[in-house]
Amino acid sequence: MTETFHSLILAAGKGTRMKSELPKVVHPILGKPMVSYVIDAVKEVGSKETIVVTGFKSELVQSMLKNKEVSFVEQTEQLGTGHAVQCYAKQAKQKADHLLVVCGDTPLISKNTLKTMLNMHLEQKPAITMMTLEMENPGNYGRIVRKDNQVSAIREAKDCSAEELIIKEVNLAVYLFNSEFLFNNIFKLKNDNKQNEFYLTDLIEMAAINNAGVITCKEKDEASTLGINSRIHLAQVSNILQQQINTRLMNEGVTIVDPAQTTIGPDCQIDKDSIIWPGTIIVGNSNIGSNCEIGPNCEITSSSIGKNTTIKFSVIENTSIKSDSNIEPFSVIRSENS
Repeated sequence: MTETFHSLILAAGKGTRMKSELPKVVHPILGKPMVSYVIDAVKEVGSKETIVVTGFKSELVQSMLKNKEVSFVEQTEQLGTGHAVQCYAKQAKQKADHLLVVCGDTPLISKNTLKTMLNMHLEQKPAITMMTLEMENPGNYGRIVRKDNQVSAIREAKDCSAEELIIKEVNLAVYLFNSEFLFNNIFKLKNDNKQNEFYLTDLIEMAAINNAGVITCKEKDEASTLGINSRIHLAQVSNILQQQINTRLMNEGVTIVDPAQTTIGPDCQIDKDSIIWPGTIIVGNSNIGSNCEIGPNCEITSSSIGKNTTIKFSVIENTSIKSDSNIEPFSVIRSENS
C-alpha cells in the first residue's frame, strides 16, 4: 500500500512587522494570498489533505481561502509552533502515515526540494526529515546542532550559546514527521525556555535521544527559503516571483515589452505571439489567447481574452472577450456578478 502524507501549514500569527490589520499570510503577492502559494506547492507534491492553522482573524483567513479545498484548525493562543501542532493533533480525525509541517509565509518554497525531501523520508524511514540550509550569516535562524555528524538538536538563536551561534547550518522550519512518532511525542513538549513557548524543534532532540532517526534534506537555493515578515520582504518576494513568471512566458513566445512595468499573476496563461505593453496588470485566473495586444495600461482580472484581440487603456474583470475583438480604449467591462 502506498504511504500517504498530510500537510499542516502554520498560519496563525498576526505578523506585527507588517504593520497591518490584515493577517500576514493573506497579504497578496501578484494578486494571490501568500499562503496560497504554499498550499499549491504541498498539493503539487502529493499532499492527500492540507490543513491550515489559523489564529489572528481566523474567520477572515478562512474566508479568503474558501476555494482552496483545505481544512482549518484554530490556534486561539499563539504559544509556539509546537502548540500549533498540538492544536491540530487534538482535532485530527484521520491520520496519514506522515505529516509535512511548513510555514504559511514562505511562498517561494521549492517543490523540487519538497519532492526530494519526501523521497528521502520514504526511503530511509526516520522519525523526522527536516530541511536545512548552509548560510554564511545565519542571523536569527535556529542552528542545527550535530553530534558525530548526526543531528542532535535545533537551538533557537536566542537560546544558543556563543559556540552554537557560530554554526552555519540552519533550520528552515520544514519538517516531515512519521505520524506515529509525532502523535506519541507532541504532548511531551515543555515550555521551559526564554519565550515560554512550546517549540516544535524540541521533537528533534527527543528523536535523537531515542535513536528514532533524524535526517536532513539540504536546500541549495537560499532565495526559495525567504520568509515574509515585513512589507520590504513582500516586495522582494514579489519581484522574484514576477521574474520567474516573466521568464517562463517569454520562453513560451510572449513579448513583454517592459517586464519592470508589468504585473502578471502566477495562475495566468498567455499564448504565444501576444504582446504585453507596460503598465498592464493581469491577475487571477486570466487566459490570453495568441496574437493579442494588451496594453498599455490595462487591468485584466480573472478573464478570458480570445485570440487576435487588442485591448488598450481598459479594465476587464471576470468576463470573456471573444476572438478578433478590438476593445475601445478606456472601456470598463465587468460581468454582472463582479
